[in-house]
Amino acid sequence: MKKVRVSVAQKVVARARRLNQEQGNVHVLPTTRLERGTTDGKPTLTAVFPVKGGGEPHLLDLSFLLDFPLLAELFAEGLLQWGKSLDPKSRITRCGELRGYWFEYLSGSRLRDIPPERLDEQVMAGFVAWLYQKRKIDGQPLHPNTIRKAIGALRNVLENAPGSEALRDLVPAGPRGAMRKTKPTEVLQFDQLLQIMAGAEEEVLALRDRWDKGQRLFKLGHELLEQGAELESNPGKKKGKNPKSLLEPNLALAVAMLDKRYPGVIPDLVDIKTRDPRLGATIEFALGQSIATSYFYASSRDLVPLALCIAFATVFNSETVMRLKWQEIDRNVDRLGNDAVQFDFREGDHEEREDKAEDVEPDDPAKVPLVRITGDKPRAKRQLVRLLDPKASRPAQVSLNLVLDLLAALTSRIRPHVVAPEYRDRVFLFVQKNGPKQPKGFGNSTQAGSGDDVWKNALDSFIADHKLPDFNLKTLRATLLDFVQLFNRGDLEAAQKVGNHGSRLTTWTHYTSDLVKRLLQEATGETLMVRERWLDSGGKLDPRQHRESTNKGCATPGWLCLDPYDSPRPNQRKNRLCTAYGECPDCPLAAARPENPRNVMLYEALRRAVYRSITRVTSPVWQQRWVPVVVALDALLKDVQPAVLDRSRSLCIELPDVG
Repeated sequence: MKKVRVSVAQKVVARARRLNQEQGNVHVLPTTRLERGTTDGKPTLTAVFPVKGGGEPHLLDLSFLLDFPLLAELFAEGLLQWGKSLDPKSRITRCGELRGYWFEYLSGSRLRDIPPERLDEQVMAGFVAWLYQKRKIDGQPLHPNTIRKAIGALRNVLENAPGSEALRDLVPAGPRGAMRKTKPTEVLQFDQLLQIMAGAEEEVLALRDRWDKGQRLFKLGHELLEQGAELESNPGKKKGKNPKSLLEPNLALAVAMLDKRYPGVIPDLVDIKTRDPRLGATIEFALGQSIATSYFYASSRDLVPLALCIAFATVFNSETVMRLKWQEIDRNVDRLGNDAVQFDFREGDHEEREDKAEDVEPDDPAKVPLVRITGDKPRAKRQLVRLLDPKASRPAQVSLNLVLDLLAALTSRIRPHVVAPEYRDRVFLFVQKNGPKQPKGFGNSTQAGSGDDVWKNALDSFIADHKLPDFNLKTLRATLLDFVQLFNRGDLEAAQKVGNHGSRLTTWTHYTSDLVKRLLQEATGETLMVRERWLDSGGKLDPRQHRESTNKGCATPGWLCLDPYDSPRPNQRKNRLCTAYGECPDCPLAAARPENPRNVMLYEALRRAVYRSITRVTSPVWQQRWVPVVVALDALLKDVQPAVLDRSRSLCIELPDVG
């Protein structure tokens, strides 16, 4: 009997049927889709993007499209198809551009009910004209690159929307050369950067003190509750205050009662007063709602200095900082590269845990575990890893350990009550004052964390409290990368490595200030000047050999020159590099360092070189040019301290002859 070869397709079908019989219906793979629903009675539209490898899908809120009923389906499908190939951050950014420009234009032009077939050349031309006329908050027009992105977002969506072939051709081109007009992010001055650091450290230390005070109140209050103590009444402002209600034991009792009655989020003052008027009055008139809740968890304003400290330590992208997760932080990295030993203690045995933690803490800094923070930047080709010393700070300064400990303490109470999956492991969690009392992080599926109004308002408050210049996390990162180049003499690769940029062009275009660019130009000029000096002297003079003792423009080693391109010496031309080797002691533009032994060593070497050349020059030239040089040099050497002179003679060097 002839054997029949089974095809691959038949094998797959047979296997699927067998799994279906053994395990029930085979699970359907998640797909990119649109979901409609309602929230608080309002209709919603959400784009669902599955995550490669499994996990929670990315949800993009498109409910704003429902305000444009005749365009909603077209643009929702276009965004869905276009967003398949994008990372979550790019989806949020592009959706924000479409909403903030195209749909804002339609809304302002009373075109909410326009159907797709009426999107003609006139509407598109009006959109472009609107972009050029639009002004930012500071009154400046939109940057050409911003206009390019706004038009590009519209074109990309229509290219992916089904049945919109005619529409995509109507979208005009963006401004020509917009990418070439891109400017780097404005950076801060060094003193401004130090002011921000000082303000952040000051607030972190205040947060630590406030948290410690809250823990003392908890302990005292629970002891009083166990003893059966009752809360003193607080009549409020109208009837006069009860002095006992303002004492620390009564405040501690109120805090403990809040802790016991509300194990998660503390409700609004109205709800507290409804349930217990006496407790509510104590909170309102003796503590204050904000102070009371600050003993339990962080507000958005509390997180600002902590986020700034993380940004300073990591130099991460602003969105990476805002969406940082605890799973991306490893606090037990051994300095030799192995995981540090971890100690587990039983829950509830607080005193024993604290004692043992103190006993096992290493005194030797070399044995303190490092902290590894991995930056999640989806668009990057590789994840950025920072290996940091958690105790690398002075006693009066803020350490990374303190920042992470505070973040863990300030969010531990509310973390179990987080509803949205995207916030559950976030490092930065808070309970907003307005709206639902739900713990959340910064940003959402349609908005970047650094663009969240809650974050921006909190940062503005920090800036106002410390009288700082306007800045954001993007400015901070650009400034730090700029100073990496500055401190490394314009090393672009050093900044590229710290910024995790795939191309040096990105670092140069977006993260290099005009100051550093001028520095690089000066460095190029110095290189040419050094090469010119070396060539003109026939290889006898190389300023690179005495970089610590002289500047590159000076004609004689060991001296400093105020203007090497405007020498007053004979036979020198203006705007040309001075070549008067050996004549610097008698030049009014020269400066000396008689307190430096290396410079004094070069001064004595020059004196010997001048006297060696006496037989090579004529008597008039010697009297006119070199005698004043020797006199000035001898006068300078007489002022040198004996100790400096002795140190300079420990090493002898010879300079080329003059003349």
